[in-house]
Amino acid sequence: MARSWTRLHEHLGHRPGPLTYDMIVSAVASGLQESDDLDWKQDLPSFVRTPGRWNELCKDVAAMANTRGGLLVYGVSDQVELVGIDLAKANTEQILATVHSGIQPYISGVDVIRLPAPGGEGPDVLVIDVPPSEMAPHFQYGWEQKDKGRVTFNAPYRIGDTSAYMSEHHVARAYQERFARQSAADALLKERLAEATETVLSESEDRHAWLVIAARLTRPVPRLVPAPTRSEATAVLRRVIATAARIRDGFDGSAVLREYLAQDVRVGLRRWTESTFLIPEYRTSSRAVMVELHHDGSVVVAADLSTRLEIDSGIPVDTSVVRTLAREAVCAADAHRLDRAADTTVEITATVATAGTEQRLVPYGDGYGSPQPVETTRRPKRLMPASTELAPNADDQALRDCAKELAEGLLHQFGINR
Repeated sequence: MARSWTRLHEHLGHRPGPLTYDMIVSAVASGLQESDDLDWKQDLPSFVRTPGRWNELCKDVAAMANTRGGLLVYGVSDQVELVGIDLAKANTEQILATVHSGIQPYISGVDVIRLPAPGGEGPDVLVIDVPPSEMAPHFQYGWEQKDKGRVTFNAPYRIGDTSAYMSEHHVARAYQERFARQSAADALLKERLAEATETVLSESEDRHAWLVIAARLTRPVPRLVPAPTRSEATAVLRRVIATAARIRDGFDGSAVLREYLAQDVRVGLRRWTESTFLIPEYRTSSRAVMVELHHDGSVVVAADLSTRLEIDSGIPVDTSVVRTLAREAVCAADAHRLDRAADTTVEITATVATAGTEQRLVPYGDGYGSPQPVETTRRPKRLMPASTELAPNADDQALRDCAKELAEGLLHQFGINR
């Protein structure tokens, strides 16, 4: 899917959003020069396989993906003049098929954007949007005329406004960076969960369970995106509450964030935070809730699952809060991702934390006017973490499905299947 933050957005001072024809016109008019993430192309790509020559399209796409992503804009000359192309001759399926068959491993998220001139008055433009890839290095496959058509491959990359091929030690370093990115991403999610769990349990009463949900971006926030301001963080939280209310299913619980938070975020360590319990003067007897919007795009949402539930043995868990907070956490991950201009999937993990007790977790559901213990269910001492993944540019149904998968990953461990 097309990214919402590109070289053109940065150059023109635009907020994240779809790439438009007018943005191409403005960038050309301002004389924006090529760079490692922008390549002006006068003519459409050729699909003819010439013996002894690499396919130019595959080279350009792989080079962008191996660097930090970028735009291939067809219909603009090297002199940065809008000359246009014939969109009728631009076969989107053929472009994507060529990229798929000519590059390994597969580059996820390549998008072809057709930008006809408004009203048919003016030159048309075609854009191939290449996202930065977590699976780099990508190799361009081809064949040579000599040696009986021997199949060969190279890993191209961008240096300024040109492309070059990686040497052996460059390829080795690229693999090391891939594995390091994956390890760092996994470590970040675990760190967010562990840090939040320690925070909430340090403020927890005995025999209380907490739902802690953490989300992290699979690709980093684009460079030059500034840290969010307090007003921007507050606006994100408002969008979260509005979206969560809009996608709420009929029997999917009430609101948690909207009911308990005052939408008064406070500064933290490279994050914005709001809670009902971290500031002693603001602490009340209502449900303890915490939200963190980190500058790197990660999100933490936590809530006490045992508030107002009293039993003689075990630790009560309000299942309606599990469903509701899962929905709100997914909406928070999506809203903060969009605000951080990151068009990437989001990994989300949820866990139920208790203060090291060996007592069993007792699920409570909606009863007649008050929560009641759910009969004929398992009562484990602990739950395994539940995880899900939110795709880029998710619509309302995708948000619902993601929240449902996250909540059910926990509730199924009680034997609850509804």
